[in-house]
Amino acid sequence: MVASADFQALVTNDIARGYATVSSSAVAISSFTGLAAALIARANVAKITARTAGVMYLTTGNDPTATVGHLIAQNATVEIVGQNNIANLKVIREASTDSEVTITLSE
Repeated sequence: MVASADFQALVTNDIARGYATVSSSAVAISSFTGLAAALIARANVAKITARTAGVMYLTTGNDPTATVGHLIAQNATVEIVGQNNIANLKVIREASTDSEVTITLSE
């Protein structure tokens, strides 16, 4: 059983939702429609969903490639934790098909 104080630490509040079509060039989180810099700076958690095709991502600020980075499969969601990781997030399509990507920011 989770104590109430512990449970409160797990609860997040969504503050923004953004989207982008990810193609053959890396896309920084700051380029997603709906994700202003002030909102990105407040976020502690980012939920990323690759809708129409897989994508690769890095949280280092470097550009991912189709073979370098972490895979998010089509219709899968991952959570990125930590403001620095979120601010440095970049994504690129994993193969030849562009992907519609949604990011939800929480604090």
